[in-house]
Amino acid sequence: MKQLNAFLLLIAFFATAYSATAQAVRYRDNVFTGFSVQRNIVYSRNISVLTGTPLRDSSVLDVYTPAGDALKNRPLVIYFHTGSFLPPLFNGGITGARSDSSCVEFARRLTRLGYVVAIASYRLGWNPVATGPEGQNTRTGTLLNAAYRGVQDARSAIRFFRRSIAENNNPYGVDASKIVLWGQGTGGYIAYGAAYLDRYKEEIQITKFLNTNTLQAFVDTVLNGNPFGTTAKPLNLVNHPGYSSSFNLAVNMGGALGDATWLEGKAGEPTTIGFHVLSDPFAPFADGAVIVPTTREFVVNVSGTRSVTGRANQLGVNNVFQPANAAQNAINLINRAYSAAPLPSPTFNIGGQPTTLSTDNMYPFRMPNNRLEAGPWEWWDTTTLKIIVDATNRATGQAFNARTLHTNGLLTNPNMSKAKALAYIDTIMAVYVPRAFLALNLTTSVKDVISAESVKLVMSPNPATDFIYFEADRDQKIEDIAVYNLEGKLVTSAMNVNSNQYMLSRGNLPRGMYVVQLSFKQGYVAKKLMLE
Repeated sequence: MKQLNAFLLLIAFFATAYSATAQAVRYRDNVFTGFSVQRNIVYSRNISVLTGTPLRDSSVLDVYTPAGDALKNRPLVIYFHTGSFLPPLFNGGITGARSDSSCVEFARRLTRLGYVVAIASYRLGWNPVATGPEGQNTRTGTLLNAAYRGVQDARSAIRFFRRSIAENNNPYGVDASKIVLWGQGTGGYIAYGAAYLDRYKEEIQITKFLNTNTLQAFVDTVLNGNPFGTTAKPLNLVNHPGYSSSFNLAVNMGGALGDATWLEGKAGEPTTIGFHVLSDPFAPFADGAVIVPTTREFVVNVSGTRSVTGRANQLGVNNVFQPANAAQNAINLINRAYSAAPLPSPTFNIGGQPTTLSTDNMYPFRMPNNRLEAGPWEWWDTTTLKIIVDATNRATGQAFNARTLHTNGLLTNPNMSKAKALAYIDTIMAVYVPRAFLALNLTTSVKDVISAESVKLVMSPNPATDFIYFEADRDQKIEDIAVYNLEGKLVTSAMNVNSNQYMLSRGNLPRGMYVVQLSFKQGYVAKKLMLE
């Protein structure tokens, strides 16, 4: 794990080498050092079923803006936390709130780039512990309805910001033409659904979403309204009517889409980027089952990150990302190797067919020995956890145990730590930043990647046996060199070279294919290396 963390952290270091040595570029480089927060802003008033009885409730968000930034036309990321559609602790876990460490860290990263970030709560409530003859139907039906309400809430949040621009003089300083929905875990289901669920009959009234006894759709528009939340019904109040709920980019971390066929390749469908642990025990990597975290019971079959991203690529939805995918950086080269690695069916499949570990515009996280793991970008500390548990127990009369929750959390996030989480977040940001540039029309090129020809870089011999010699143009100094194997592990490096020439010893590296990344003042170059 230490090697993996080093790899992920160094990827981010090299990916931002350009910004450390040249003029910073907004939305690509860190141009701000702090943020301001406005908390508990009500964006929707709707019907909640969390207590079992439908009641009016408010959904709120926290808005993070770059400290000291006067710009009023900034891209907006609406970020949805994880939590299995239940409150923290009640969901059997530790996370599931706007204040989760990972949520705040992503807000910090994005505001440093110049984004506005809104971390949003959404309506909760379903029955994961239903048993008896109708237990399966109850679990499936209540979860699908929870996800449906989450999609409606996400679209309400988008309309809230568009309304604030039109009617309240844009108090948050956002650009309505540049909106991202970003979902973590459960939030990923919301981001995906808001991106691609738009036809009730064709997308909700399909076999796997029907009650096995009544053959009726679990989600009933007579009660819930349309998927956009713009029809008033007993379980839906209309928020911010008359404004569009469209957006540009859906980012999913460990969530899934109800069915890949929801993504149709139509004009206006958002682009998508995805991240997933291959051995996630709760949400499928490709096509497969959603499993209840608390009881480990089956809920419904859905389409995971690999399926959705692959389909978006095939249908042309992600064509705008082509310049970012063509870049010869370490992230891309490693992901291409993963994209050529076949995985067996039926464990990993799309529509019953074997698939590969990856494809463009996603990044798979492969754990040692394929151990079960979910949300490696999350972390918590036991002191804060105990405070939260004690306060929750006093307020609700529950008997949650902080030590038990911590131990259970480690089962699917072993070696949990802030350093580990930040390493994964580094990689996620390295994938996101250049693609968001393109999806949001913030730039027309990926400026932190340069060609070998631009610095007249020569690497020889290749294939190599004992050493590798690097030489660039006389006025082009190599700053750092890093070598990774195709599992993504840093295997050797040379820091602070500060010369246009360098001879790197092979050392004890075994034969095989590697990726070499060299940092220059203008940016960085990545090249494949074969050792014989």
